[in-house]
Amino acid sequence: MSTELIVIETLSLVIVSAILLERKSVRFSDSMLNITTMYPVLISFLVYLVISILNHLHMSLLIRYPEPAVKLITILHTLSFPQFILSWMTHIERKTLTRRRFRMLLIVELALLAVFTILTIVDLGTGRLFMFSDAHQLEGGSGITIMLLLCGAYTVTGIMTVLHAWRSIDRYSRMVHLLSSGFILFSLVLFHLFRQPYMFALSNTFMLLFSYLYFQRRELEIDVLTRIPNFPAFIDHVEHVLRAKIESTMIVVDIENFRLINNRYGNSVGDEVLKVFSAYLVGFEPRAKVFRIAGNRFALSFHLMTHNQVVGSVKAIKSRCVQGWSLGMLGISFYVNIAIAELPRHANTRDKLLEILDFMLTEIKARRRQSVIIYNKRLTQLQLRRLDVLTALRGAIADESRIIVHYQPIHDVLSGRIHAAEALMRLQDPQMGMISPGEFIPAAEQTALISKLTESIVQKVTRFLHDHANLLASLSHISINISADDLSSSEASRRLLDILSGPDADPSRIGFEVTESMLLSSKQSVLERWEAFSSKGVKFLLDDFGTGYANLESLTSLPFDVVKIDRSVISNSRNNYELITVISLMLERLGKQIVAEGVETREQLEFAQAAGVRYVQGYYFSKPVPEDQLLDMLRYDRAKQ
Repeated sequence: MSTELIVIETLSLVIVSAILLERKSVRFSDSMLNITTMYPVLISFLVYLVISILNHLHMSLLIRYPEPAVKLITILHTLSFPQFILSWMTHIERKTLTRRRFRMLLIVELALLAVFTILTIVDLGTGRLFMFSDAHQLEGGSGITIMLLLCGAYTVTGIMTVLHAWRSIDRYSRMVHLLSSGFILFSLVLFHLFRQPYMFALSNTFMLLFSYLYFQRRELEIDVLTRIPNFPAFIDHVEHVLRAKIESTMIVVDIENFRLINNRYGNSVGDEVLKVFSAYLVGFEPRAKVFRIAGNRFALSFHLMTHNQVVGSVKAIKSRCVQGWSLGMLGISFYVNIAIAELPRHANTRDKLLEILDFMLTEIKARRRQSVIIYNKRLTQLQLRRLDVLTALRGAIADESRIIVHYQPIHDVLSGRIHAAEALMRLQDPQMGMISPGEFIPAAEQTALISKLTESIVQKVTRFLHDHANLLASLSHISINISADDLSSSEASRRLLDILSGPDADPSRIGFEVTESMLLSSKQSVLERWEAFSSKGVKFLLDDFGTGYANLESLTSLPFDVVKIDRSVISNSRNNYELITVISLMLERLGKQIVAEGVETREQLEFAQAAGVRYVQGYYFSKPVPEDQLLDMLRYDRAKQ
C-alpha cells in the first residue's frame, strides 16, 4: 500500500513542480488568484510531498534510515500537513479579508502553528504525543488527532472567510476557493478514518491543476503591457458588481492627447508612460480594482464613495499627472480627463455603464473647458439630446438637403474687403430645427460619419463656387474643416479627390483647414494624402495655432499656405496682446499668410493690426451667414470700388 502511495505522491510532485516552473515568470498585479501569492502554497505542498515520499519509502522498507532520522522525518511529515493547509487558507484569506482583519487572523493562526510545532519538537524526547514502535513506526498518540483538528480549524476558517466576503468575490473565485477548501476538509476526514493520505495528495494535486487552468483563463484577462486586468476583466467585474448589487463608484481616467507623447518621444516611451501610470493607479488605493479598458484609458472601481472622497481622489490623480514621471533623462507629465459614475444608481447594466462613460468622455472633449464629469440627471437629459442629434445626423446624411452651409467672411483690414471665407456646416432637422456643429460634429466623429459630412460640404462648396463664379472670383478661397479620418483614410481621400476632379470643380479655390494635433496622430499617411490634394491646387490652412500643439518643426516641415491664430490668443488681454505680436513676427519670417480668428471687439482688431496681421475673422465683422447673405456682402464690396 505504501508503494502505491509513493507512486501517487511522486506523480503529484512532478505535476506541481511543472506548474511551479512553468508559471514562474508570469506576473499578476491584481487577480483573485495571484500567482505570486500562490508560490507559498506550491512550495509548501512540494515540501509536504518530498517529506511524505521519504517517510513512505521507509515505511515500505525500500529505504532504511537511522533511528533519529526516522523520528525526525515522521515529525516533519506531521508538521508539513498544517503548514501546507495554512499556506493555502492564508492565500484565500488574503484575497477575501481587509488588510487589518487578515493580519489579525494570521497572527492567531501562526501562533497556533507555533504552539503545535513547539509541542511536537519537545515530544521528540518525551514520546507522549507521538508513540513509535520498536521498528520506529508511528503507532499511536494524540499528536495526529491534534494535527487534524488544527488543519480542520484552518480549513473551516478559510471557508468562513469566503462566505463572509461572498458578495465582493466573483463567482469563479468563489468556486475555486470553496472547492479547494472542501476537498481539503474531505481528505482530512478520510485521513482520520483510514490513516492513509491517498485522498490528501490526489485532491490537492487536482485542485492545483484546477487553479492552473484558472490562471490560464485569468491570463487572458490581463493586459500584456501593463499587467493589470484588461477590458474583458472589467466587464466581468461590472457584471459581478451589478449581479451582487454592490454599491460602487467607477472612475474612468483618460490620458488627454496621448498620441502626442507617442509622436514626440516614440512608442517605447509611450509604453513606459502607460506602465508607470498603471502602477501608480494600482498603488493609489489598495482596495480599489484597476483595469486598462482601452489604449490610454483606465478604470478604477471603488466601494461607494462620498462626494468628498471622490473630489479628493480626483484631485490627487490630476495633481500626480501634472507632476509627471521621470523616465531616464525625460520628465513627462500630462493631463487627464475623468468620468465618474455610480453603480447601480446610474447604470443597472454593463451596456448602460459603457454608454454613459463614453458619453461623458466625449462630452469632456467637446467642451474643452471641463476635464471632470460626474454623471447626474442633467447629463441624462443631455445624453437623450445627443441621441436625438445622432438620429438627426443620420437623417441628414440620407437627405443632404438638411445639411446647410454657412460662410464666415475673412476680411482684409488693409482694403476693407472680403478676402476669403470659411464654410461651416449646420443641420436643419424637421423636428429639432437648426443644430450647431458643437453638437453634431462630436457625434459624427464618434460614429465614423464625419467623412460623409465632409463629402457633402465639399460638394456644396464646389457647386457654390461654380454657380456664382463671377461674384466669388474676388475670394482667394473658401476653406473647409476636415477631420483626421478624411486625410488618414485612403478611401475617404479618394472620394474627396473624385469630387474635386469633377468638371465643375476648381480645387485651387478650395482650402482645407486642419489642426496640428490631428496631423500628429498619423503624420505619414496624412502627408501622403496631402501631396495628392496639393497637386490638385488645394490650399492647406493650419487651424487653432497657439493652443499648445503647434511647434516650429511643424510649421517648417508641413506645407501650410495659411496659419490661423486661435481666438484664445486674440482674446488674451492679460499679456497686453504681446503674444499675438510675437506669433505674427515669427510667422511672417516663415513666409506664412496669417489669419486672426475670433476678433469680436474694436480693441482686438486694433491689436491684430498693430501686430501686423492683415486678415481677420470674427463676429466684429460678421457671424457665419447663409449663401445669399455672403453674396450680398460681395456685391456691396464690388459696389464700393
